[in-house]
Amino acid sequence: MIDFRYHLVSLISVFLALAVGVVLGAGPLQNSLGTALNDQVTSLRADRNEIKTRLEQTEAAVNDRDAYIAAAAGAYLPGTLTGRKVVLVVLPEAQGGDIDLVTTQLETAGATVVGRVSLTTVWADSARETFRSTYSGQFAGYLSAPASNDTNAVLGQGLATALTTSGQNATALSDLLTASSTPLMTIDAAPTGPADCLVVIGPRTTVVPGTAPSPAPTGGTTPGAWNSALGGAASAGPTVVLGAADVSTDLVAQLRVSKTAVTTVDSVGQAAAATSVPLALASTIAGTRGAYGFDDGADAVMPPVPGRG
Repeated sequence: MIDFRYHLVSLISVFLALAVGVVLGAGPLQNSLGTALNDQVTSLRADRNEIKTRLEQTEAAVNDRDAYIAAAAGAYLPGTLTGRKVVLVVLPEAQGGDIDLVTTQLETAGATVVGRVSLTTVWADSARETFRSTYSGQFAGYLSAPASNDTNAVLGQGLATALTTSGQNATALSDLLTASSTPLMTIDAAPTGPADCLVVIGPRTTVVPGTAPSPAPTGGTTPGAWNSALGGAASAGPTVVLGAADVSTDLVAQLRVSKTAVTTVDSVGQAAAATSVPLALASTIAGTRGAYGFDDGADAVMPPVPGRG
């Protein structure tokens, strides 16, 4: 049995420890801990203010850059697409502001946007692969010569043919594209006539603050299906694809890696990219495809300015 004196000694030890803690906490340790905490708070506040200043400086620099690009575009875009008729082809998840910015620059270059259509997720839905394979057989009969045996390429060729030609075949192809409750295409602004060329606008990369850029979830889709579809469209008429190439699964990144024969412009959403689209389109119409922008696979930062090399 434990002796009473053992209990007494234990209790005395506990109270002594508490007393020492109180004395130290109220004396020398209080000052040192308080000083350390104050120093940390001061340091964190300084870091926050520095980051805020840098952010404001970066935003100001971006605004100045965009203003410069807009001013420069006003000097060298006019006349580059005079008389050209363009149809905008909008892909799923593309942002309205990006579409408006591209439209403005095309009009600055002298082009007329004669219509706008949106493509649905059916083009890349893995569950609709059999449907696309079967459906493409109906498209082939309205094409003078299918450029490929690839299902999506045939559908893409049908899309461009419907938008850049007139007549019964064009009407039939348009009807096929918009038919059923889950169409391949919806019409945002009905084309007023056949276009000379297509500008395809894709989505941006979804970036989570503090992490590396990552693409938006694709669910049950096959992103690579767009490669064949847009390659098929480019085989039927001058086509420029504007999109993202920040990560390997982005639209433009995949087009470049697969070496799809279509002109691409990366960095969708930036003023520089929207300004490059009319120049890229003029170059493509002249017979030169290219890859332009700041990301992997780009041949040059911007397309050549017609008449200036």
